[in-house]
Amino acid sequence: MSAPRLSVILPVFNARAFVGAAVDSILAQTLDHFVFHIVDDGSTDGSGDLLAAKAASDSRIHLIRQENQGIVSSINRMLALVDTPFVARMDADDIAMPDRFARQIERMEADASLGALGTQFEEIDEAGRRISGGAAMPVGSALVRAELEQRQPIANPTAMFRTRALRDAGLYRAAFRYCEDYDLFLRLSEISEIDNLPDVLLRYRRSPGQMSILNHGVQTRQAIYARLAHRERLAGRRDPFAGTDLLPSLTELDGWLGRPGVAAEIEAEILFARRYAVGSMDDAEFAGYCGAVERGVGGSDRRSVLRCLTEGRPRRALQLAKARAKGRLANRKTHG
Repeated sequence: MSAPRLSVILPVFNARAFVGAAVDSILAQTLDHFVFHIVDDGSTDGSGDLLAAKAASDSRIHLIRQENQGIVSSINRMLALVDTPFVARMDADDIAMPDRFARQIERMEADASLGALGTQFEEIDEAGRRISGGAAMPVGSALVRAELEQRQPIANPTAMFRTRALRDAGLYRAAFRYCEDYDLFLRLSEISEIDNLPDVLLRYRRSPGQMSILNHGVQTRQAIYARLAHRERLAGRRDPFAGTDLLPSLTELDGWLGRPGVAAEIEAEILFARRYAVGSMDDAEFAGYCGAVERGVGGSDRRSVLRCLTEGRPRRALQLAKARAKGRLANRKTHG
């Protein structure tokens, strides 16, 4: 038999309720000649034992069990083992459609310019019930590239990469541990094309405990820092966050880049991106948000106040309305 052309990587942490179905959906692919790397990242819920049983029954599975190190370290550990031309991501709570890999490999082998290829997906709840008919991810490399400037245009668990492009882009970075995929796709877009298939080839599970829900504030900040680094590279300047595992605070940002005014621009971007999450912020984050609005940094609009009211947070609506009024006054004083 010829050598496999595809590796699959799956990071797992405390996902026993769902990971069995995720693994089975990979093992049932119509394109069935691949290497399947799985890292059990210190699970304490029995996920590791379930995965060990799966590995014992299918020689394609290469299981690594380690103390908890986080998703970036887990993924990069698996990528260091990959020796195939293509590598596909999978998440522990999702379900791949049977022809996902066959459709993606076919497209990527036909287009050497592609560094990554995603698909459409339908959303399911914790019980596996469908809650959406399919997300409208952009199709066509020009549309994907345009959307990349604002948000992540490829659902990470649908992604297949060309291994060489992935390594040339620098793999995943620990500093962006809450938006590691977005930071990677920005760097990948600078050296290759990225696109999505128009077909729904993954069932994506939504749950209240997802990292993107629990850590929305830090994820937003890191995503905007990733775009800042992207703009710096495109301008021919050095990547300000290369080689660091910890991103600087806003107060450190001007000194970090050696350029005044950057922190103010980034703070305004963060506030604008968070303007409709005011109802769900914790008290300290909301107080900080209002303080920035009072200084006239911006970001909030009338719909933010209305969002607080519709979410049953009238006191926050009043606080934010007062902050907006003070912010407008501050701006008038500043600009004459």
